[in-house]
Amino acid sequence: MTTVPSTGPVASRPRPPTALRMTPGRWITLLIGVPIALAFIGWSAFSLVASIGQASFPVSTTIPIKHGRLVASTGGGDITVHQGQHGGGAARLTGTVQYSLVRPRFAVTDSGISLHCRVPTGNCGLNATLDVPPRTMVDLTSGGGNMQVSGIQGNVVLNSGGGDVGISGIGGTADLLTGGGNVTASDLGGILTFTTSGGDVNGNGLFSRYVTMSTGGGNVSVVFSQVPDNITISSSGGDITIVLPHGSASYAIQSHADGGDYHASVPINDASGHKIKLGSGGGNINITEVS
Repeated sequence: MTTVPSTGPVASRPRPPTALRMTPGRWITLLIGVPIALAFIGWSAFSLVASIGQASFPVSTTIPIKHGRLVASTGGGDITVHQGQHGGGAARLTGTVQYSLVRPRFAVTDSGISLHCRVPTGNCGLNATLDVPPRTMVDLTSGGGNMQVSGIQGNVVLNSGGGDVGISGIGGTADLLTGGGNVTASDLGGILTFTTSGGDVNGNGLFSRYVTMSTGGGNVSVVFSQVPDNITISSSGGDITIVLPHGSASYAIQSHADGGDYHASVPINDASGHKIKLGSGGGNINITEVS
């Protein structure tokens, strides 16, 4: 007896995959996505090399004072400024320059100091202490580092690209601009002009008669130890809190809170010479006296 083997269905040879059809949308995706991916890879590699190639060098130098004024630019590092014990025609700077890959150019000129950073990534900045002779005006610019300024007898102009600024014990006027950092102020009696793109402003022990403050969205909280003559404060969205000395003084108040609450517990007199003008884009406004 002969057995005939059973046969099943014969499997056909698989077809080769069909080539991907390049549609206009796919061409556009390639044209946009490939350069972006290559740029991202290159930038990441450069940033890694920059972080590995960090270095620093110390600086110690004098800075000439021209017509009673000191001008300084410090890149992106932190700087502390205070009044020195000795007079003379120069300030003393001591600190460290930190950088990546390429050594920056540090120079002292007749107009002050400058730090030129030569690479677009990594770090480059001066962390330093600046001793200023008595009765010297200070004009200080930082690319983004923090500033601490105290005890200066003359007028002060501060400009920070985004770092925090602390200021206290200034004998003259104080004009301050920061790209987004917080501002802390105390023991100030001159004309005050503070502007920040988004940080908070906190003031304590202020005895200034004229105060102007503006923030792009942060809160403003100020405490006065003496009755001010004119206060103008605006915030794009943060709260505004003002604490005034307890006493018989009355205030002419103009206030606008776009969405926030308003509360004032101080004597109000529209004919008063002590004027307060406040505006908030959405935060609360509160005016009170020291309890």
